[in-house]
Amino acid sequence: MTQKKTLTLAIAAALLSGSALAGTTATDDSILVMFKHGVSKQERQALIKQNGASLRQLDAQGRDVKMRYIADGRIVKVSVPKGADRSRLIKTLAAHPAVEVAEPDYPLHALAIPNDPRFNELWGLNNTGQSGGTAGADIKAADAWDISTGSHDIIIGIIDTGMDYNHPDLIDNRWVNPGNLPGSTYGYSTLNDEQDPMDSDSHGTHVAGTIGGSGNNGVGVSGVNWNVTLLPCQFLGPDGGSTAGAIECINYFTDLKLNYGVDIKATNNSWGGGGFSETLRAAIESGGEAGILFIAASGNDGGNADSAPMYPAAYDLDVIVSVASTDRNDNMSGFSNYGVTSVDLGAPGSDILSTVPGNGYATYSGTSMASPHVAGAAALLWSVNPDLTADEMKTILMESGDSLVALEGKTVSGKRLNLANAMVEADPTPSFKLSLSPRNQQITAGDAAQYTLNIGNVADWMGDVALSVDVTPALSGVSLSATTAQPGQALTLDVVTSASTAWGSYQFTVTGTDIATGELVKSVNAGLNVQPQGLQDYPYNNDTPVAIPDNDPTGISSVINVAQEGTVFGTNVGVNITHTWQGDLLVTLRSPQGTDHILHNRTGGSADDLVQSWQIDSFDGETMQGDWTLFVSDNAGADTGTLNNWNLVLTALPDGDTGPNPVAPEADFSFVTSGLNVSFSDLSTDVNNDISSWRWEFGDGNVSTSASPQHSYEAPGTYQVSLMVTDSTGLTDSSMKMVSVTESDVSIDLTLHRSVRTRTGSTIVDLRWTGTAETVDIYRDAALITTTDANGRYRDRFNSQAATTTYKICVAGTDSCSGDLVVNF
Repeated sequence: MTQKKTLTLAIAAALLSGSALAGTTATDDSILVMFKHGVSKQERQALIKQNGASLRQLDAQGRDVKMRYIADGRIVKVSVPKGADRSRLIKTLAAHPAVEVAEPDYPLHALAIPNDPRFNELWGLNNTGQSGGTAGADIKAADAWDISTGSHDIIIGIIDTGMDYNHPDLIDNRWVNPGNLPGSTYGYSTLNDEQDPMDSDSHGTHVAGTIGGSGNNGVGVSGVNWNVTLLPCQFLGPDGGSTAGAIECINYFTDLKLNYGVDIKATNNSWGGGGFSETLRAAIESGGEAGILFIAASGNDGGNADSAPMYPAAYDLDVIVSVASTDRNDNMSGFSNYGVTSVDLGAPGSDILSTVPGNGYATYSGTSMASPHVAGAAALLWSVNPDLTADEMKTILMESGDSLVALEGKTVSGKRLNLANAMVEADPTPSFKLSLSPRNQQITAGDAAQYTLNIGNVADWMGDVALSVDVTPALSGVSLSATTAQPGQALTLDVVTSASTAWGSYQFTVTGTDIATGELVKSVNAGLNVQPQGLQDYPYNNDTPVAIPDNDPTGISSVINVAQEGTVFGTNVGVNITHTWQGDLLVTLRSPQGTDHILHNRTGGSADDLVQSWQIDSFDGETMQGDWTLFVSDNAGADTGTLNNWNLVLTALPDGDTGPNPVAPEADFSFVTSGLNVSFSDLSTDVNNDISSWRWEFGDGNVSTSASPQHSYEAPGTYQVSLMVTDSTGLTDSSMKMVSVTESDVSIDLTLHRSVRTRTGSTIVDLRWTGTAETVDIYRDAALITTTDANGRYRDRFNSQAATTTYKICVAGTDSCSGDLVVNF
């Protein structure tokens, strides 16, 4: 295999030869520009347009929406027209007084070298001399695990080829989007419209397994952390990626940390290549200013990175930790880059066994394998001392290692990672910690929201914590379930709104203070977005076909005129385009106020047709009335097509009375039985939140008009229960369910006596119950764990890191049961 001009995975021995600048040919279709401070959106657009190039989607301030949270939003990706002289464009833009930097969009590649034999032992974590190694030539993970095996509170970003988030050794440690954060369910991708980071190669999954393969689960391997949260961002594919893609990933993590409260501690970056990029350096620096440590592989050229640097590891930024590779005998790996000023420390990187997609395992070598050992070590240290800054973490990792002759004069520290020493150096000050979940919610005015506030400890601190909550802007109806608490307790933050509550975004800050001394003060934040009552969906469409001219950047436009007055709170747009080459198409939607959102930007390659819809928030807060314009252009020769039709659905708060036809409510309900008694709960919904009446028929001749009634049946059996709801316009909907009840003179009251959990997940729960002296079945999380005649008490021992566990007790072999008991840890 030879090196390619596009970004390629470094899985060939070809990467062991050649300089660090090999393969620095930049992509021909794009460049990166960093404007000077104060350059307006209009100035940016005009400059790029007058030079025949184009910009991706910009926000109202002129920032590239995929790079707006780094370098003060000054970096943009510029598309170079086909046939244009890219070098001349760079020189022209670089000379302009509004531009600070114009440079190529360098290709980058992952830094891994696969090997043939599979090793069954993880020598990098615990070297016993296996396979010709030297006993003790490892990072001392086993010793460190006596202190901690990690925490799901610690989030590590993985910028790579993605991650197989369904792998049995990764599934318990994958990040899950609560549904209101940018990205997809399990992370982010710059390579597909779904933003799905499922690994398209194997490199990122291998890296993830070293950082946080589940430990002590009887499956496969263990990572440096048994418990951690892994958040992948995919920008490398089988054929590589680009500097712009890497910047987008850094922007994604920085955005999550700054704007959504997702506390990403560090990113692992097992990739490199290309020349010096000022824009990539600025992005990494911005992430560092947000508190994100950038841990990077030093490179696989086997050379001196001081004189032949491999970027991004070699950028002169304090927030970067550059990692060399060592082998099982504490020698520097032959392929590893080194540098007494540019490479910080070493870690195991030769013959490393880890996870690969498809539930598999494989042994790879490379500084790509060394870097995640250090990222994993940082995560483990943060699990016992989450208050360490990025700079403090870097210092501990470098200074606590084992001095090696092989690294002396070859790295800044001259040391190989020693995790056990680092854990001791971290030595957290005993304290408490606060966490709020979920971090963000959205409700309609008049609804209620609830957050769970967990009080934890650091280094076994115990004491009383005084709690208070502040809201910005001011909002009534906000309260804590208690104003004092101790570590191990869980409280609620409750928010009650009314129909008149002002819509918009609210920020809650819960502050805790050590009552005994007043010296320990911690705070945690959460957000709430309140939408107004009366939001309605307004559907529109334009079915007039328009031919798309070939290779014409001007393209065509199609208009939908909206007569309704109102404020936009959500936009869904769909297009149906017949075309023989998706990659030629640029599709943009413009609002009546002139805001542009690029829907499709020349992706999809040679695929035919573009039939797709997008849910976007770029127009939220704008007026809906006026012309909504869809622009479609073909930007290359030889392929043609037609815009067949397009549609627009605006979710808006109307100002007038020309809204769409009323929408009927949707009836639904749930129920809980206890003997012959049933508690019903109304779960019906209505787009206008104006359900005005309820009618229940219980199947035994009785009815109720309460929203959530209780009913007692006279005899056991199965009854057909129906609920009909009616809204203020007279529209109705019904739901029917079968309800079975049995006779029971048993009423079991289940309570928690005590719960204890250690750092390693060892858990003890003491249960107490009254109401029956018979043999009982005990269920934990809906699974039967034992049948006992313990007469009112039971101690449950198990190992878990789950935040909650639910218990229920039933008279053995019957459905006469207690209510659910939820135990929080």
